[in-house]
Amino acid sequence: MRTTPPSHLGSLREGIALLRRHPGLTLGLAVLAMALAQLGPALELAAKAGRDPLLQPLFGAVGLLPLEMYFLPRLQARLDAERLDSPLNRLEDWTRTFDARWLLTFGVRMLVSAVVGVGLVVFILPGILLLTLFGWAPMRVLLRGDRVMEAFRWSQSAMARHWPRVVQAVLAMVLVLLVYQAASGYALGRFVPSLASETGADAWLRLKHPAFWILGFTGGLLNLWLTASLLALFHRLEAAVQASSESLSR
Repeated sequence: MRTTPPSHLGSLREGIALLRRHPGLTLGLAVLAMALAQLGPALELAAKAGRDPLLQPLFGAVGLLPLEMYFLPRLQARLDAERLDSPLNRLEDWTRTFDARWLLTFGVRMLVSAVVGVGLVVFILPGILLLTLFGWAPMRVLLRGDRVMEAFRWSQSAMARHWPRVVQAVLAMVLVLLVYQAASGYALGRFVPSLASETGADAWLRLKHPAFWILGFTGGLLNLWLTASLLALFHRLEAAVQASSESLSR
């Protein structure tokens, strides 16, 4: 009798456990995320962009680029080495391994984001499908040293077999993000009603008011949790792929 594979929802809890290994580092990265989140409004003021809601996400993304490009992947590489000590990412030299891979990883991530973005613009379903099939490619490049096409093939093959449990866990993470966004929006409107109509519009107000710094810090913590939880989910997916390969070889 075939047994139903266990859920991957435990990766959400494992993400918290991974961050608890380094409370000081986690706090420091959250503070960095808070500061970088305020770099977006500062860039808006420097560029004299005015109150253009279309430019705000662009400046915000530029501000957070160092975090997404370097610091979060570095955290994943460290936690992966500590947890698994894989031959492809040894604990004793994970820093050298990361330095050799992070730039290519960022390039692959930008490629995936661009392709998925085009898919979402053309029609929503192709973008979601592309992200589902190839979303793990950057992590394979970073943590296992795959070449670009090898990483895409591994991600596609793994998700073709194991996508239901992985998608379930990712949707749970998305639900947490949506709840946070709703709660932070409600809190901003409830406790700082004068800011509710200005959120995302006035760069100087967002730069100087403590409420937005607090949101930057809590959002940074949430981003760190998501980063660690995706790593835990990636480990589960790797284990499932290995178990499937072993069962087929028997």
